[in-house]
Amino acid sequence: MRVVRPKEGENVLWIRFSAFGDVLQSAASAYVFKKAYPQLRLTFLTSPEYGSILSKQPYIDNLLFWNVKKRPWDFFHVLHCIRGEYQWLISMYRGGAAALTALFSKAPFRLGYNSVMQFAYTTTHWEYLDALDVDFTRRDEPMIFTQKEDQEHARSMLRPLPTKRLFAIIGASKPQKFWPVAHWIEFLRPLAENGWGIVLNGHGPKEAETAKAIAEALRAPNVLNLVGLTPFPLMAAIAESCTIAVGNDTGPLHLAALLGTPTLGFFGVTDSWGMNFRMPWFREVRVRCPLAGCRNYHCPLDCLADITPDRALSAFREMVEDQPGKDSKTSVHRSTAHHPSLCG
Repeated sequence: MRVVRPKEGENVLWIRFSAFGDVLQSAASAYVFKKAYPQLRLTFLTSPEYGSILSKQPYIDNLLFWNVKKRPWDFFHVLHCIRGEYQWLISMYRGGAAALTALFSKAPFRLGYNSVMQFAYTTTHWEYLDALDVDFTRRDEPMIFTQKEDQEHARSMLRPLPTKRLFAIIGASKPQKFWPVAHWIEFLRPLAENGWGIVLNGHGPKEAETAKAIAEALRAPNVLNLVGLTPFPLMAAIAESCTIAVGNDTGPLHLAALLGTPTLGFFGVTDSWGMNFRMPWFREVRVRCPLAGCRNYHCPLDCLADITPDRALSAFREMVEDQPGKDSKTSVHRSTAHHPSLCG
């Protein structure tokens, strides 16, 4: 395979439409790519709801939005914006929307997944990026950054809590990823009683119901329920301000880990390594099911219930005693960059 390396001043279009955690991991891969080739100008094509946090990332030069599910006809607007404008297109999205975008983009180098839509790409991104000596699965430093105004807002919200703070990620996108509410209560109670500030985080009615049950059961002044109250940039700053993050495999878990916050995740139907949780400050508690990581979202078993509060507490205490990467955790203070849409 003949390898052509990116040249100074060339434009790259990076594509990932959903979901929150996958968009963040794709942004982290874009960070690795941009670090290897800083002379490139990188535009990220994504769904509008992720613009608030991606606009804060200093390695993303421009943002372009397309709500694929609600406004599929905007494809023609996107095509008008990108056609002939990019030398490189890298898709981290398996769906047809990204493939069609690649196919009609006129980008000479189009990298995507090896799938039934492979005809839209010139090669797979895994193969080509390896040839470019870019390991875009690398996660050995913080790759999502917060801004000063969000950090100050987070500090003011967390001021009533003790300095030892646990960022509790109680929600998930699938029922099979939810750790039982009773387990959360039994896990958090001794921590709250021993001086830990508990920050309950999430969005949506299921998380609100879970947070309410936890807060009512603990009845402690050092429990702060922020479910539904934190837009993504503020959520990031709060996670960054916490000592440790614990929770289900969902977007905010990716967020905390990519910020450099020591993170403990509960895994059952998904696989942490496959989801790119490869940070030295990340640890997991995995179900003992022989089919762990099966991705069977129709399984009738509540496999996460296998992770008992005692197992979680044991893993938590080990992390507190030895937090790998804690010293390297950084907070990047940059003013918010302006990211105009390509089409204005």
